[in-house]
Amino acid sequence: MKFGKNPEFNYAKEPSRDILCIDCKSFYSSVECVERGLNPIKAKLVVMSYPSDSLTERGSGLILASSPKAKEAYGITNVSRARDLPFPYPDDLVIAPPRMALYMRKNMEINNIYKKYADEANHHVYSVDESFIDVTDGLKMYDVSSAYELARLIQLDVHEQMGLYTAIGIGDNPLLAKLALDNESKHNSDMKAEWRYASVPKTVWKIASLEEMWGIGRRTAMKLRKMGIKTVDDLAHSNYYQLKEKMGILGTQLYAHSWGIDRSFLGQTYQPKSKSIGNSQVLPRDYTQKKQLEVVIKEMADQLGTRLRREGAKAQLVSLWVGFSLGYTDWTGKGGFHQQVRIPATNTTKELVTCLLTIFEKYYKNQDVRNISVNCSDLIYTTSLQLNLFEEPEQQERQIKTDLVVDTIRHKFGFGSIVHAHSLLEGGRAIARSNLVGGHAGGLAGIEGVNTHDSQSKTNEKGIS
Repeated sequence: MKFGKNPEFNYAKEPSRDILCIDCKSFYSSVECVERGLNPIKAKLVVMSYPSDSLTERGSGLILASSPKAKEAYGITNVSRARDLPFPYPDDLVIAPPRMALYMRKNMEINNIYKKYADEANHHVYSVDESFIDVTDGLKMYDVSSAYELARLIQLDVHEQMGLYTAIGIGDNPLLAKLALDNESKHNSDMKAEWRYASVPKTVWKIASLEEMWGIGRRTAMKLRKMGIKTVDDLAHSNYYQLKEKMGILGTQLYAHSWGIDRSFLGQTYQPKSKSIGNSQVLPRDYTQKKQLEVVIKEMADQLGTRLRREGAKAQLVSLWVGFSLGYTDWTGKGGFHQQVRIPATNTTKELVTCLLTIFEKYYKNQDVRNISVNCSDLIYTTSLQLNLFEEPEQQERQIKTDLVVDTIRHKFGFGSIVHAHSLLEGGRAIARSNLVGGHAGGLAGIEGVNTHDSQSKTNEKGIS
């Protein structure tokens, strides 16, 4: 590569495999449909946190997932709110409370099916509803001539065993497979699409919006537009050195991605340079009382401490993010605040609580709050004890022993088996959240008696071509 001249990629020298990126279509809602004997493609169903128990009251929670028909009928997306649905709720609309434990179990079952087509090294779980598999060496095993044919066999296998529909993107590398999935296969009738190096000008460069390109979020797109880059085609033909100067390593990566270049391998292990441990939650309602918010922050600090000690880690940087109520901004026009502070390495609950409450006390100005996030970073892994010169050694030792006893009890009987007294106060969330998975209901509420509307109609099955 000559300085001042954009790099040129030789596709013949790039890794070329048969990579599948598989997505379970509307996963949460589809699982709930199958559990009820409904067709995931035809039924109108939403998965909603905090649904109302009464037909005369509107729920107050988030719509975590919607079936394709529900999205089409009501113009909703993930994530919407209960108020975005028509009320009173239509008779053919099914409202299901989230059951995260069920979804995790179904995810494992689906990935066990994928493992029939690729070994462990060539199988990567990307999210709860998406997985990558490298089937380059599996075509002969299943006597098929192309990855496209094998993708169809996988779709049929999953539908036959699970009743779920899958969309599959196929590419020479994980990037092209993911782009094919997100930008074409989900919209095709057979829910498959294949993007190869040779088709980059007709596929990748034709992606309608920068935000629809993998790795480009809203803020990155804004930066690119300020540089005169408005499309993926613009990105591919932009000045490489200007991108590198303005955006650093991210700019060089985006440039390569715009040409369909991705040199990662599914079997490649990655050891992150640094790690952080965090916790966030959407509150069930707007919190307007300072004392109630302090209770929630104390609980979240307690959870952080437990996780740090489990990892054998200590944090040197602690941060707090507070998001205001939807549509609420303070006098500066901001919808929340995010602050961090550097501290001596610690994993004790008491010190984390003190640190987070100090940040909160300084920056909270009586705003209505709906989201809270806490995070520990700049971690070190050590068993040594660094005493605080401003506290008695015996007192610090007692605190460490107390934390270890609490950790032992929780490890054996669950987090909710022992909680601090402040969690019993109004606003406390630790006891309720101890039964959640990924911040949502794990499944204590079954489908009997919870579903406010249940369609009894059976719909025709949609075939997979």
